[in-house]
Parts: sequence; C-alpha cells; structure tokens
Amino acid sequence: MVLGIEKANPSFAEYHRKLLGREYEDFISVLTKAQRKSIRVNTIKADKDKVEKTLNRNNIRYSPVPWCNDALFIDSKADLDTIEHQLGYYYIQNSSSMIPSLVLDPEPDESVLDMCAAPGSKTTHMGQLMQNKGLLVANEASHARVRALVINIQKCGLSNCVVTRQDGIGFEKNKERFDKILLDAPCSDIGTARKNPDIIRRWSIERVRNLASLQKKLIRSAYLCLKPGGVLVYSTCTTSREENEEVVEHLLSRYSDTFLEEIRIKGLRTRNGLSEKARKAARIMPQDNDTESYFIARIRKNAQTDD
Repeated sequence: MVLGIEKANPSFAEYHRKLLGREYEDFISVLTKAQRKSIRVNTIKADKDKVEKTLNRNNIRYSPVPWCNDALFIDSKADLDTIEHQLGYYYIQNSSSMIPSLVLDPEPDESVLDMCAAPGSKTTHMGQLMQNKGLLVANEASHARVRALVINIQKCGLSNCVVTRQDGIGFEKNKERFDKILLDAPCSDIGTARKNPDIIRRWSIERVRNLASLQKKLIRSAYLCLKPGGVLVYSTCTTSREENEEVVEHLLSRYSDTFLEEIRIKGLRTRNGLSEKARKAARIMPQDNDTESYFIARIRKNAQTDD
C-alpha cells in the first residue's frame, strides 16, 4: 500500500512523510482497511435499548463506541436501511465525526451555530445533546446541500433548529451572537480516504493552501459571531498543518483575547497539535482509534472582550 500511495500521488506521500515521520507507515497501513460502520442513537426519538432490539431482530452485530455513549459500531456487512432508520431512531454516522459535537458540548439553554452544517450529522447530534431545547442554527452555503440537511433535521425530529443558507464568510453581519459555534470546515478530506481512495489521488498542496485561505476567513467570521465567554470548536477531517494548526494560529494571533482549552474525551486517544501555540488542539490519528483522521480545537473567547 505504501508503494501504491507513492505511485498514485508522490507529492501526497512526500508531504506526509515529512509531517508524520516514523508514524507515516502506520498511518498509511490503516488506509488499506475498510472503514468501520457506526450509528448514533437519536435520543430525541429512541433510546439505546430500543435500537439494540432492532439490531438484534435484524441479526446485526454491534459493539459500543468507547467515546460516545449513544453510539454503536456495526458489522460492516449489515444492511442498516431499516424502518427504524427511516423513522430517525438512529443516524448512520462515522464514529469520529461525532467527536466535534462532544467537544463543543452544547447545553439545552444555549444558542448554538453550526456554520457549515450539511448534511446534518453534527447538527442532529448537537440537537439531541441540547435535548431539543435552546436555539440551534444550521447554516449551509450550498443550495444543493441544503435539501439533505433539512431532510435529516426533520427525520431526527429537531424542533429547536432553524436552517439558514448563507456564506459563512460574513455571517457575523447578521448581528446574532451565539454561546457556542461549531465550524467543521471544508477541507481536503484525507480522513475519508479509507472509503474514497480517490481523495489521495486528487490531493495537492495547491488545493490545501486554497482551502486554508478559505478556512481562515471562516474562522474569523465564526469568532465574530461568538458572545464574550463563548466557545468555538474548529474541526477538519484532514491532516495538513496548513488546514489545522496554522488556521488556529491565525485566529490566536489576530485576536489576543482568544485562547485554546484542553480537549479530553474519555475512551479516545488524542495527540497534541503539532505547534506550540496549537498544542492544546487534538489530532486524532486513524491508527490510534481505527477511525478517520481528525483535527479539533476548542477555542474560548475571553469573557471581558468586546467585538
């Protein structure tokens, strides 16, 4: 597989050898394995016992996801298109994509913004963490992707959610300010390579740099949408420093009243960010938890600050 990757995209291989050092071959070896299936019980409509009974009735094997009490790993050959899925009792979601919502930890009485929301995996997760209370704004810039977002919100029974279709850049012009914001930014998607190998073939440093420029604009806008004392979680499912640590450093250097908070999720192995300023961010390596690659930073806006 290592030789195959280097032949398919030498620049990807060279970049990641420098980035990961001795971890490179362990990282690449996981990309040869099929992605584990997982589901998240939608506690707005069902409890875990009810969903487990459905899985048992359909002879689907399952096991707990250590870092998410409402989630289960599922037999990779299982057919999950059950009536219970159609009714929204559970949501098919990659286990690592549940982590940003857990890190944000939205509460029932808060106002929350999901800045890049489609197709709604994290939106619907945050809605159930909020117990379907408070205010949850799901924003998506792409007209084509809004339909899937709305369908998933409706299927999961969210009644505390408003959908908007705006460019995240400049969202702060709406004047609405939020207690918590999730920016799961558009990225080069290396975390999805286990199910879509073409991601590696299409990777280029030029695309990474273009995405990083977009991400910096989005994170500045997200920051300006925060109330004083509010929390912003920035996440990507990719590996590059340009899209991860450098985006966080950009925000920290621009706004001196902003700081990172430690991230600890029980049952999940994480690594520190690759730079001193972004050390408190979390890198999630696929070889550590048999997941996608992920980067997550929890950012606090000083309570004394003013926009």
